Amino acid sequence: LMIPVESAKAQPATPNPQTPIDNLQWRCDSVQSTIRRLHTTDGLLRVNIGQVYNDISFQLMAKLNGRLAVNRVDSAKLVEITNEFESGREEFSEAYNDYEESVASLLKLNCQKNTAEYYAQLMVARDMRQKLAVSVEELNDTVVDYQVAVEQLKEQIRLENHNKTSEPNEEGKE
Repeated sequence: LMIPVESAKAQPATPNPQTPIDNLQWRCDSVQSTIRRLHTTDGLLRVNIGQVYNDISFQLMAKLNGRLAVNRVDSAKLVEITNEFESGREEFSEAYNDYEESVASLLKLNCQKNTAEYYAQLMVARDMRQKLAVSVEELNDTVVDYQVAVEQLKEQIRLENHNKTSEPNEEGKE
């Protein structure tokens, strides 16, 4: 039996990182590359999501609320939800700016030379990204609340119109 020489050679030792910092130092180039790609895609996502939120605010909520006000339809619930959405948009913008600053700071660090500092900043960026995700989730929930309120208002208007058309008029009464 002959065993090929290649299979008998010792394989290079792969480190068994004991801490997240050890793991980071071992995978530094890969992590930095991933962070750079993430930073680029997040910037594009921010623009797209921000535009969608602007459209929802200006093209949907503001216009519908305005039309309801002109037609003297009680839309207090929709106005309340719109105000909540506007506050959420401000929080989203602030959360994104905080996240962006944390990633920009991270990209300036060298994870090989300052691994502990890089790791600490990475954790800050992760926390800021989580805060941003919560902000997006809250805005999306607010949009759903607005949609539900619109459906309720439509049903209320439909019932009021139905009741008006089914009431006998003065001429029909004796």
